[in-house]
Amino acid sequence: MIRVLCISCLCLFGLRVPATTQPNILFIVADDIGIGDTGFSGGKDFPTPFINRIAKEGIIFSSAYLTAPVCSPSRAGMLSGRYQQRFGHEMNPSEGGVHQQGLPLSEKLLPARLAAAGYRTGIVGKWHLGTEEAYHPLQRGFAEQPLGFLGGSRNYNGVGKGIGKGLLTDDKPVELNGYLTDAFGDAAVGFINRNKGKPWFLYAAFNAAHGPLQPNEAVMARVPESLKGDRRKFAGLMLSLDDNVGKLLAALKASGQEENTLVVFISDNGGQTLVGASNLDLHGHKGSTWEGGIRTPMAMRWQGKISPGTICATPTITLDISATFMDLAAGSVPKDYDGRSLLGMLTRQEKLDDSRPLHWRFGTQWATRVGDWKIVRAAGEEGVELYNLIQDPTEKTNVADAQSEKLKELQAIHDAWDKALVTPLWGIKAARDKEGSAKTKAKK
Repeated sequence: MIRVLCISCLCLFGLRVPATTQPNILFIVADDIGIGDTGFSGGKDFPTPFINRIAKEGIIFSSAYLTAPVCSPSRAGMLSGRYQQRFGHEMNPSEGGVHQQGLPLSEKLLPARLAAAGYRTGIVGKWHLGTEEAYHPLQRGFAEQPLGFLGGSRNYNGVGKGIGKGLLTDDKPVELNGYLTDAFGDAAVGFINRNKGKPWFLYAAFNAAHGPLQPNEAVMARVPESLKGDRRKFAGLMLSLDDNVGKLLAALKASGQEENTLVVFISDNGGQTLVGASNLDLHGHKGSTWEGGIRTPMAMRWQGKISPGTICATPTITLDISATFMDLAAGSVPKDYDGRSLLGMLTRQEKLDDSRPLHWRFGTQWATRVGDWKIVRAAGEEGVELYNLIQDPTEKTNVADAQSEKLKELQAIHDAWDKALVTPLWGIKAARDKEGSAKTKAKK
């Protein structure tokens, strides 16, 4: 198998950023989509031409990871720049104003850091990091909230709760007609146009293609007739998402900001295959620490700076995105960040270390990847399993018995990381206590 590394032979970036120039940053985060749901990452059963354009005109990260297999902790990691288990945000918080269930106020978030570096910061779409006022986006470093909601999911149209309920503009309730994904796209375009001439950071956090499966009927005629059931409805959600990514790219071009904007596209966790998403042949889905739960489609574009058609296969994690943004905007990465900047690879053709450990912990599940190897402890399982992801990317053959020394090595690396974490603030503690009690009884 030919392995593609992020080295100078492929990452041919002749990029020099003037010291006085701070590029805009458009950070597009989709919801609950897998690597089989975008064309650039392997999806083939419906088109995503605008999302694909980001990849075609930039770089594809073919081994990109999230820090969690579900929405809120994953977003906590990417906006804090730190493994969210370090500050107890290990599972989705309860909603409805439950005290202390939000991204801890002790954490200084990416938008606040970028604002201090001179950026105008905005959020459109899903927050899911706390519903009490102290946790709201405008309290955490965002200067603008053109349109969004605080929870983990909501309806796309007038069915049930309706599009006009639970939506906010700068923390004030608003009522809208139309389709939610389109409304978020329009709000994001407004931010892009309104802030031309100053460096800006836009967190475009679409809730598509998270359930409920309520596609816009106007796009369903474009969904291939071969698709049926939930996959067909999911495809409708994705087509609307892709259309609105297209709106953002068109707004950049029309406003003359295309060459001065770094565009990043990812999902917040692996695909939820139970409601129509696709992880292709990866094992697992949203909620698991198998590859299908923690891998994401990821691409970056910076026209005139990143060579089109580049592929990076070195394992990366969304913590690296935060670090890259800070390096780009402020010239350095905060010392408490767990990610590494990718700018050295992008701008100076530096090789990325592919042996850096990557870690996951989600309740009683956990995993650690080091180089080609990954150790996994799955939900409900007592033992651990070991896989060589280069030889076995779909995690079908557990080689723990045959590779006992490698198993011990990765177990020790995971244990050292785990000891530095804090007790989860909510949700998972009960599961851990229950498991610990069961183990104590078994020993007796």
